[in-house]
Formats: sequence, C-alpha cells, structure tokens
Amino acid sequence: MPGLERLHPHLQHGIVHDLGWRSLRPVQDLTIEAVLDGCNAVVLAPTAGGKTEAAMFPLLSRILSENLAPVAVLYVCPIRALLNNQEERLRSYAHMVGLEVFKWHGDVSDSKKQGFRGTPAHILMTTPESLEVMLISARTDAKALFQNLSAVVVDEVHAFAGDDRGAHLAAILERLVTLCGRDVQRIGLSATVGNPLVIGQWLAGSSKRPFRLVDPPREKAQRELRVDYCDGVEAAALGIAQVARGRKSLVFVESRSKAERVAQALSGSGVEVFIHHSSVSRADRVLAEEQFARGQNTAIVCTSTMELGIDVGDLDQVIQVDAPGTVASFLQRMGRTGRRANTRTNCTFFCLTPESLLQSVALLRLAESGWVEDVKPAAQAMHVLAHQVMALVLQEGGMSRHRLWPWIEAAYPFSNVGTERLQELVDTMVARDILYEADGVLSLGRRGEKLYGRKNFFELYAVFTAPPVMRVQHGKEEIGHIQATFVAMHDYSQGPLCFRLGGRAWEVGQSDWTKGVLHVKPADRGRVPTWIGLPGSLSTRICQTMLDVLLHEQEEVAWLTRTAALELASLRGSYSGVLEQGRAPLEEQPDGVVWHTFAGGAVNRLLSAGLEQKSAKKWVAGNLSLRCKELSVVAAREAVAALTGLDWEQVAATAARGMARGTVSKFQPCLPEAAEDRLLAERLLDLEGTRRFLGLHGPPFS
Repeated sequence: MPGLERLHPHLQHGIVHDLGWRSLRPVQDLTIEAVLDGCNAVVLAPTAGGKTEAAMFPLLSRILSENLAPVAVLYVCPIRALLNNQEERLRSYAHMVGLEVFKWHGDVSDSKKQGFRGTPAHILMTTPESLEVMLISARTDAKALFQNLSAVVVDEVHAFAGDDRGAHLAAILERLVTLCGRDVQRIGLSATVGNPLVIGQWLAGSSKRPFRLVDPPREKAQRELRVDYCDGVEAAALGIAQVARGRKSLVFVESRSKAERVAQALSGSGVEVFIHHSSVSRADRVLAEEQFARGQNTAIVCTSTMELGIDVGDLDQVIQVDAPGTVASFLQRMGRTGRRANTRTNCTFFCLTPESLLQSVALLRLAESGWVEDVKPAAQAMHVLAHQVMALVLQEGGMSRHRLWPWIEAAYPFSNVGTERLQELVDTMVARDILYEADGVLSLGRRGEKLYGRKNFFELYAVFTAPPVMRVQHGKEEIGHIQATFVAMHDYSQGPLCFRLGGRAWEVGQSDWTKGVLHVKPADRGRVPTWIGLPGSLSTRICQTMLDVLLHEQEEVAWLTRTAALELASLRGSYSGVLEQGRAPLEEQPDGVVWHTFAGGAVNRLLSAGLEQKSAKKWVAGNLSLRCKELSVVAAREAVAALTGLDWEQVAATAARGMARGTVSKFQPCLPEAAEDRLLAERLLDLEGTRRFLGLHGPPFS
C-alpha cells in the first residue's frame, strides 16, 4: 500500500476505519504518488474506476500536512448536475478529516454564497462559468478568496479540452494563477481520451511542474454488444420496450427532436419513461434523474446530457438509437453500465437507417480495437480571447491594453496568438465600439455594453452560444424552451401552434415576444420541434472504417441480429462493383454523379468548395460522398483531377466566409474578418485532412 502509507495519518485512519478500505486501486496508488511528488497529472481510468478518490485523497493529505488555508483546492466540473452528483461524496471525504467543501453554481442561494465569502471552505466545487462570475462580480473579492489556491482538479477533462468552454477554463486558470502568485498544481480526470499527453500540455499552461500520466494497465473490457435494424421510430420503440421492461435503461438519441419522438413512441409501452435533454426545464431533468434512480422499470430517453458520469443508481443497460458521432461518446455512454458485481458493460443499438447501421458497426470495430479519438485543443482561440479581454476589463475596472497579455498569455488556447494579433483584436473591438479607450485605459463601449455588458451580464459569463430561444411556460411551471425560429415559421392560418416538449403535448395560447415567453396549455397532440445547430460531421477515421466494413466482413456478425445482418448485406450489395480499397471512385447515377470519398463531413465540405470553383456547378457534401446533379462523370472527373492545383487555404477562407456566418460564436462581432474566417474554417472544414486525402487519392482519385 505505497500510496496509502504516504497520506496524512488522519486521512489514513479515515480510509481504513470510516470507509472500511484495506487497500487502494492501482490508479489511486499511482495518483497519490504523482500528486504528493508535486506533479501535474492526467489520470485515466474507466467510469466508476476511482478517479475522484485518486485525486482528492492526496490533495486532502496536502491540506493537512502543509496546513493549507482555504480556498486550497478547486474541483471543476463541466456541468452542474455532475457537481451535484459528486458533492455528497467529496463532502464525506473532507468531513472525515475535519475539512469543508462548498459547491458554487447558479442554483445555489445568494445567502449560502455570502456565507462562503465570509468563511471559505478548503475545497470549492464549481463550473468555469461560476468562476467567471466570482472573478468579475463586485460582490466577491476574488484576490482574497483565491490567494491560497494550491491545486485544481478538472473532472471529465476530455469534455473541456476540445471546445470553447475548455479554452475559457484554461484562461481562467491563468487569471487565478496571477491572482494567487504561485504555480498551481493541475490534475485532469478522464475515462476516454486518445492523446492524454496533449491534454497534459493543455492543462499545464504556465505551470512548470513535472507532468505524470497515470494510466495503469487494465484488462480488455468484456462487453455485451447487440445491433438491430428497425424500420422507423415506432418499430424501434417496440424493440426498446421489449428489452427495457423490468429493467433500468438509458436510451440515448442524437437530437432533441428524436428524443421527443422516441419518448412519444414509448408511451403506453409498460415502461415508465422520462425525457432528458438541454431544452427540457432543469426541474424536469432533476425530477427524471431522481425518479429514475428509485425505479426498476424505468427508461430515460436522453441526448448527451446524460453522457457524463452522473450517478443514476444501478443501471442495467444502455440503449442507443442510431449511432453517436464518436467512439469516445459511445464508450462514455456504455461505461454507465457494468458497475455491479458479475455484470458487464453493455449496449444495444436500434438503427433506423442503413447508414446508421453501417456507422454503428464501424464504431464498434474501432472501440474493440482500442482506438479512441484524439482531443484537439485550439491554439488560437481568438473569439475566446475577445471574451477574456472584456472579462479582464470588467474584473479590473478598466485596464491598459498592454497589461492584458501577461494575465492570459500562458493559456494553451492562446499559444499561437501573440501580442500583435491581440492588438489587432483590441483595435477591431475599439473601432466597433465594443471597447472604449480613453487615456490608455480600456472599458466596455456602448455596443459592448449592449451585447455583453452588465445589463446583459449573463452574456459574458458563458462562452458558448445558441440560437434565440423562447421559454415555454404552463402557469407557474417552466416546461423548457424551443428555438424562436420554430415558433416564427408556424402557419397560424392552419390553427394554433401545438408541439411536444418534455414528453408532453402543448398548445400555445399567448406568445410574449418581448419577454421571449410562450404561455401554453396541455394539448392532445403536437409536432416535434426542430432545433437548428451546426452541421454534424463524422471524422475521416470513422468514415474510412465504414468503408472497410462495406468491403470486409469481420467480427460484427456476432453483434448483429438477423434483421441487421440482412440489411448490412443488402447495403454491401448496393456498393458491389463500385468500391475498392484505396480508391475514391466516381459513379454515374440516374440523378447525377457521386464521388465516394468516405472522407468525413469536414473534408467533403472543403472538397465541395474546391469542386464548385473548378466546375462552376453545385456539389452537395455528406460524410461519405459528394453529389452533383449537373455534371457528367467525364466532366466531374476533370473537375476532381484539377483539385491538386488549388490554393486550399484560400479556398477554405472563401468557403468559410459563406458558411454559418454569425452562428459559431456570439463573440464573432469582436473579430477581425480574417480571424472570423479562420474560426469558421476550423469549425466547419478540415484543411489538413483535405490535403492528406488528396495526397492519398489523387490524381486520378478513382
């Protein structure tokens, strides 16, 4: 027990006598060694593998041994529900040794927060948005509160590192380091990540501590996998009900609209059904989690909102309708099962289209081979930098532009930015009246106040954005929200708007557009709302594996039901004579020409932009192919062959300029045009992937 023996005696006593543990898991022993040796660390272990204890035990020991004053440790989670779920466990460990834990997020009362400001706890559990509130708010003396900060634990670090909230968090950590004036220890926890060393670099920022990867050997997972094919949602609901009766199930779907359709189809199935997605009210989501945890014949139909490790009791099975977009998501979801003794992790797929069947089999092949996606942290997140410029200006009550960079320059998301581009950003924000500069001091300009300032302060707390929504209200009960475009597009000459939300049907009685509220009453039936988002893309690796599934039958026979096996065989037959390994063929079809690239959505969108430039015809990009209705196969082949001569950086910039303008980030109005083009190109296109594809497949590509 080398790790246990290094812990403070009081903590050792608590672990052995209060918890009744006689030994620790390998991941816990190794993490204790890393943390007490002063290292930054990324800790990898399966869901429910003991990562939380691995990080918290040595940090509790440090607080006791080094007599650290509060706030000594930050515990950061990506979502409030995960904080709520971890709170009792962290508090029980802290109480074993006489320490306190405080949870701070938007649902915690002001009176409790005020009490914490007066008497801080040693361990603070929070989210990046709440940290931003503390740093900006005049009610919190952030410098005094965080002057003793010694360590930060980032739970589900993979969920942060690859997106805007992670870039936000990385910048906040550097601001906290500046406030407390010390090298803060950083520990990331994850179950699924392909490139943990890069995650370690992202997490380290300005820290000069040595890094240690904690990734103990683990046995190959024993999984129960089944893939079925169904002709539509109603048929899938019959299959789901059969396997769900008398059991506790999570039913994952890939959109909020599909969640509503599946929940509706499951009504009357003999299973108690709940619904859980980001547009359902928080009260209903919490109620679903609580009632589900107590039930035994229950199913939650959910999107990725239930993907992270929120404990919902003894889960029997995970059911997946169609296929998630990544191996990491699949592993995270399936990892919710198999936590009881003598049970295995499991997942049953119900695929509604031949393409989702093909994608499911490809995901399982990759997962069984041990492959998982790399997380790709941004290194020039200019839109998040714009957010941080305004946050710092508010935090400091005005700031010289030359004082901005030292606060955040060490954050990984700004590592490819530099002072020159920061000054260009500030110049743009000043010119657009987002910032105001007088006597060398920056403050929010009139447009900045209107978009992001104190009257709309919540707009600056969160980095991510979404289309305008309307709150759905039944009396005093908040049902959730739907996008304003769905409401505006309804043809009221056909009758009142009736829609489904939270698993129930509603009729709109009154629309208050000034307040963004729909007042509703129960209805007998309703349409499933549409939620508009960025186009979904599969990676090149997944698409290439889908190609391999079409060409080569492997171990998937054991996973497939008879119906699914017949459908997959039919799909293979439809490509017979067209596909070959290492080729990207052009095929002439009755309605035009198809280029079978199997390159993924981001690559294909950029290829389509190049083809349109060369052919002057419209090409439609999917994940597996590109289509053109206006060219013969001979003319298409000429356009494809000409792609190697293009300046792809220029093609990407031009294509991005016409794509999704204004929808990627609410901080796009702050950006110089070239920076906005780069942001859109990075989000929607894959420049390097396109170059790799052309290098492998062309010319003549087919």
